[in-house]
Order: sequence, then structure tokens, then C-alpha cells
Amino acid sequence: MLDLFIETIFDIGYVGFFFYMIIVGTFIPLPTQLILLPAGFLASQGKLDISTTLLVTALGTTIGATINYLMANYITKHFISKEKSDKVKIFFDKYGKLSVFLAPLTFGMGQYISLPAGIARMDLRWFIPLIFISNALWNFAMLMLGYLFGDDANSQALYLVGGAAILVIVIISSFVYKEFKSY
Repeated sequence: MLDLFIETIFDIGYVGFFFYMIIVGTFIPLPTQLILLPAGFLASQGKLDISTTLLVTALGTTIGATINYLMANYITKHFISKEKSDKVKIFFDKYGKLSVFLAPLTFGMGQYISLPAGIARMDLRWFIPLIFISNALWNFAMLMLGYLFGDDANSQALYLVGGAAILVIVIISSFVYKEFKSY
């Protein structure tokens, strides 16, 4: 069933990537790697444009995260006590921008950071660009990892870029987990 779903997304092309990434950007736990790694491989073979794929997927995850943000904002107004939302706001006043930027670069946390951001009512003029840039960095790293296995991936520079992006993600993930654990 999942194979048919993924095959359909690739058949649809960039539009399929966009809508898949909207779903990924929400709290539905679908892995980005199912799309991004094969897309990077196909880009290395000249079957996809890597820049278009990066832009479309980053826009999709940003829209999904914004849906989460708005949903959390609505729920806060109607179902969450002021005391609980004030606790989240205190955290976000101190760590909000950094959290929104780093969480999508952390395994398993990217989809969920928009919920506390919405509860804390983080300013959208910060939330949207931070979440877009962070998702674009993550998507770039995953596309490059897929690209490394393609036919035209002979350049050592490409390996350095892909390896450096993955190393940065691992370091950021360690930092984020350590900070959230201490809080």
C-alpha cells in the first residue's frame, strides 16, 4: 500500500512532492526520506531538477507547519488553560526562534515545533521564514544524500557538501535534544 502511495507521488511529480510535504509538515508522521532520497537520486540522473524539488518540498513543509501553527493557535483559544499556554509562551520568549529553526533539523521533532509555536503565538513574520529555511536545509541534505548514489555523482565536492550537511544535522540534533532535556 505504501509502495503504491509513493509510486503515485512520483508519477504526479512536483505537485505530488508538494502535497506529500504538506502532509509531512503537519503532525502526521510520514518520513521525508521516502521522497527526498529517491528524488535526489533521480536528480543525479537528470530526471528531476534539484532546485525545483528543493523549492517545492520546502514550500510544502512550510505550509504544513503553518497549518499546525494555526490549529494550535485555535486550540489554545478554546481548549488550553491560560496557565499552560503561559508556560509555553515563557519558553518561546526565551528559546522560540532558535527552537523553530533547529527543530526541523532534528530527527523526529520537525513536524511538532509548530504546535508550541502556535500555542505561544509566535510572530508569523519570524515563524514562516525560520521554518522555511530550516526545512530547506533539511530537504537539501536529504536530496544530496540521495544524489550521492546517482550516476553523475563523481565529484568529491559533492561528497563533501553532502557529508557536511549530514554532520551539521547530527550536531544540531544533539544540541537540541540536550537543551530540551535540560529544560
